[in-house]
Amino acid sequence: MEYRDFQTAANTSERKSSVSKNALIGMLTIGIALGFVVGLVFASPLGWSNELGPVLYDQSLVTQLFDEASPAVVEIHISRSFGRIRLPGSGTGSGFLIDTDGHIVTNHHVVDTADDITVQLSDGREIDAVKLGTSPADDLAIIKVDPDEIRGIEPLTLADSSKVRPGQLAVAIGSPFRQFNSIGVGVVSGTGRGLSSVLQRPIPDMIQTDAPLNPGNSGGPLLNADGEVIGINSSVRTGDLGNQIGEFRIGFAVPSNTVISLLPQLKISAEVRRPWIGIAGQPVSKEMTETLGFPRGVYVSRVSKLSPASRAGLDPFFSFPGDEKGDIITAIDGRSIGSIDDIVSYLNSKSPGDEVKLSVYRDSQNVELWLTLDPWPDT
Repeated sequence: MEYRDFQTAANTSERKSSVSKNALIGMLTIGIALGFVVGLVFASPLGWSNELGPVLYDQSLVTQLFDEASPAVVEIHISRSFGRIRLPGSGTGSGFLIDTDGHIVTNHHVVDTADDITVQLSDGREIDAVKLGTSPADDLAIIKVDPDEIRGIEPLTLADSSKVRPGQLAVAIGSPFRQFNSIGVGVVSGTGRGLSSVLQRPIPDMIQTDAPLNPGNSGGPLLNADGEVIGINSSVRTGDLGNQIGEFRIGFAVPSNTVISLLPQLKISAEVRRPWIGIAGQPVSKEMTETLGFPRGVYVSRVSKLSPASRAGLDPFFSFPGDEKGDIITAIDGRSIGSIDDIVSYLNSKSPGDEVKLSVYRDSQNVELWLTLDPWPDT
């Protein structure tokens, strides 16, 4: 074959190769485009939008919740006085209106040290408030403003917090770092938590949320998807494993049912005193039940001096191989218990001065002890 014929054949081969490559590229392009379109079609029902990108929640709903609820949320400023010296700006927090009479729910720790209280409304006005009842054991307080000053503002509704379930929407409104009327969105991460108050007393049934909570959010509402208050934002637990997760936070809220049960007492100028029996204890573990035959309950690890438990004759529990002494509380007034939170939750239905019956497992025998409840100590 001559060089000319060879070159012609080569050119023909290159043209065919080029056509094949172009066809392949075209087919790939069409395939990618079709895949993208099909992906959008099937992804949209799952919460994706081809205009706004991923949607983690119903933005219209959250915006509506904020618009309707935020007018009832206030920023609280406290001042302290030392002799004739008044120190304004001694602390801030949040709160929210619960009626048209001017009652505002907040945290005890927000107003505990206040000599003077002012609240900032959503329209920017600042008005005076007075502290009414507080419950240090539950980190709750009520303050009150002039009803005429809040006329036209729709108060928030307290929901039944026993219906709260993990995974439900949780919206926090408050003033973190004095950023007035800020909103944070998350979910209910858990229920039935039992963090301690300033009195080192568990607060039963607290709601855990991943909605962002920071200093200043304290006392503000945690809302459900209906705009009702399921909890009062109270505390934040941060990571303690080093700087790498220093921003890791878990928020907790006092359940709204606790507020509902205390409202008659909180609306008067008094301190709510929760009952006390004077023990420390731990749940009986599954291993203790299986290996030692102990019943479900709380074993008493310590009895406080001069406490109702001490007067009733409760003994701390200890266990050595072949020798177990002391008391396991299995029920109060016939109600089975399995943790300190169970005890505290039941005692919250009682008052200091009430008498309760303890069912106790002692030396392989079931005994009953009666005791009269004291007020929870201040320290």
